[in-house]
Amino acid sequence: MLDIQFWQKYFQVYDVLNELKPYDDLLETITQKLYTQQGDLILDAGAGTGNLAMKLVKNGARVTAFDSSEVGLKIYKTKNPNAINVTGDLLKPLPFAENSFDKICSNNTLYTLPREQRMSVMREFYRILKPGGLIVISNLTESFSPSKIYSNHFVWEFNNHRVGAIFRFFKFLIPTIKIFYYNSLIKRENKTGAYDFFKKGEQGELLASAGFKEISLDEKVYAGQGIINVAKK
Repeated sequence: MLDIQFWQKYFQVYDVLNELKPYDDLLETITQKLYTQQGDLILDAGAGTGNLAMKLVKNGARVTAFDSSEVGLKIYKTKNPNAINVTGDLLKPLPFAENSFDKICSNNTLYTLPREQRMSVMREFYRILKPGGLIVISNLTESFSPSKIYSNHFVWEFNNHRVGAIFRFFKFLIPTIKIFYYNSLIKRENKTGAYDFFKKGEQGELLASAGFKEISLDEKVYAGQGIINVAKK
């Protein structure tokens, strides 16, 4: 099982993902599907280093960044000194009152949790979301391949910034290798049973079982390596 030291190293280079077109597109998709508006109270469950939270804040939302990693949240604080950070464990009751948030998002987080405990997490999301509120969930699928994410980016980079693509490739080579290595360890954890990437339809079933309605069909994101679903309370 990957320990806290692993995640500390992971988050220290995680933000190289901001340079990848598929990752930026994923965050933009989540932001758009949340219909983020001025003053929205949004919980980012599994906020990491705050990349998604930053986009939501720029759209005028009041975001609570929740994560088990103090390292990740500290990095987010350097980006946004006014960040509202809460360190906690999704596997425990969330430290928020019923109907606290207008919207909830969670990106590439639930797949790291034991499958048998995901329903309790989803029920907690339901409890703290306001009636009529939106939830947007995105996770890696069983077909997850880091190489496809990177190859998708470099094809886009070469087609749109041919000269700059070579410079940027070498500029981010070392951190990219590191994040690629860390992603390979995450991928390997799935084979040992430590992580269970999402099956087709699984997110929608979780949302429905927790009481959510108007659940969208699975939509592929992240260069086809993830799926996203939207639902209402």
